[in-house]
Amino acid sequence: MARTLSFREHTSMSDQPLLVRFRPVPIKKLLRNMKDEASIALDMAFYSLVYEDKDVAQEVEKIDNDIDNEFNLLALQLMVAARDPEDAERLLPALRLGMAVDLTSEAASDVAATVLKGYKVPRLVKAALEITEEIYARLIVDERLDGTSVAELKDKYGLIDVIVLRRGGVTIVNPPDDTVLESGDIIVVRGDRDDVLKLANDLGVDIMLPQERFTDEEKEVASRLALLKNMAEIAFDLAVYSLLYQDARAAEEVLEIEDFMDEESAKLEMEIIKRTTNSMEVYTSTVLVRTLEKVTDAATSMAQLALVENEVHPILKEVAEEGEEKILVLGVKEDCDLTIGQLEEVSDGTVLAIYLEGIWIPLPNSSTKLKKGMKLLLKAFADDIELPDCVEPL
Repeated sequence: MARTLSFREHTSMSDQPLLVRFRPVPIKKLLRNMKDEASIALDMAFYSLVYEDKDVAQEVEKIDNDIDNEFNLLALQLMVAARDPEDAERLLPALRLGMAVDLTSEAASDVAATVLKGYKVPRLVKAALEITEEIYARLIVDERLDGTSVAELKDKYGLIDVIVLRRGGVTIVNPPDDTVLESGDIIVVRGDRDDVLKLANDLGVDIMLPQERFTDEEKEVASRLALLKNMAEIAFDLAVYSLLYQDARAAEEVLEIEDFMDEESAKLEMEIIKRTTNSMEVYTSTVLVRTLEKVTDAATSMAQLALVENEVHPILKEVAEEGEEKILVLGVKEDCDLTIGQLEEVSDGTVLAIYLEGIWIPLPNSSTKLKKGMKLLLKAFADDIELPDCVEPL
């Protein structure tokens, strides 16, 4: 159970000496924990920025500190595990994955730090939240959900995830599926807009999304910011896949995304500066944009290793198969009368990219029809994933 840090503890955390002592922890367990923790830290950081939630921001800082320690322990474990130069080469991707995850959690910490310093939340960030398909919301549990487990909540409402539960002054990050909700609990959920809105409606409470009005020009800039966020997350997932399965084409797509991010983020920073008069908001927006760049840089460091013909250690494949977020590669066996959106509903997952005519296409349109020979990259949380007959795991 996570404990909320005081601001004094937060500010002194980075000044403390980093003491790492070797202890026998399985490499795959370390990598799996780090990857899952970094993913949840990014979600929490973005939420804390929009809602100016210092408690959640403090938890992001704690996760970043934990990942720093886990990375150092990982490095020790890898040095001990390597039996000879050839084995060390096979374990190199594990070290690169650990470095990328560490960089990602550092990026989340950068965002959280602006919240802890009390910097103003930019209007453009709020606008970006309102127009993106995946949204965050803070909801209060009442008698209608009292006694419901987190797993039951997910089963009922589809593409949502409880990233934080606050009860009696205690903050629980990423509560387990068997956690039972109680009246008065405050939950932070992330998920598909329609699913989150349905949950809020059933609770009979306001979803508490920002209600400010935005001009068309602000929404246009916000849509570009939302796109950057989506592309950074997809780049990371695609890079993990490319590294674990040595898929050079997926790795090349990550490098393409990085080129787009470098060019678009620079233009967007200048656009935000031009439209924002509050210096604090300019700074916070810049931190957010550069955080997304940092996540993409982490993805690139993994993808570059996938372009080198190295044998991947079996430990890495186990990390992909046993993590909370599962990245599956699916193949379409035959033409079927289904769209990507319908596949997502059946599988309770998200199609990150499709492979068609020799290239990976991120953020595919939900109305795209499934065609024979198409390859899909699906992210899902469930252990048992339902698939239509025309689709199979590869």
